[in-house]
Amino acid sequence: MSVIEMIEFTTLPDTTTESLETALLALDEELASLGGLVSRELFRVDGADNAWLLDYRWASLETAQRSMGAVSESAVFGSLMALVASPETMKLTYGVPATA
Repeated sequence: MSVIEMIEFTTLPDTTTESLETALLALDEELASLGGLVSRELFRVDGADNAWLLDYRWASLETAQRSMGAVSESAVFGSLMALVASPETMKLTYGVPATA
């Protein structure tokens, strides 16, 4: 079963797309080493300044939750979070396949 993890967040005003992608690529490497990461894509929120959507695809819900928990204290994750304007306003949503 494939799972979608969507994360909505806002970055600090001086954060560039390039600096955000650099931080995300480093995090991708850590997440991939834990297993279960299928893909990650970054989107800008249309019509909103410094607002982003991260679309992660995972092999399972358990893998998604375990992997993000495992890296939450890492220096790489800290570097990414340093770009986020208000971490407490981040929104995390998981999507699982609808059953027939």
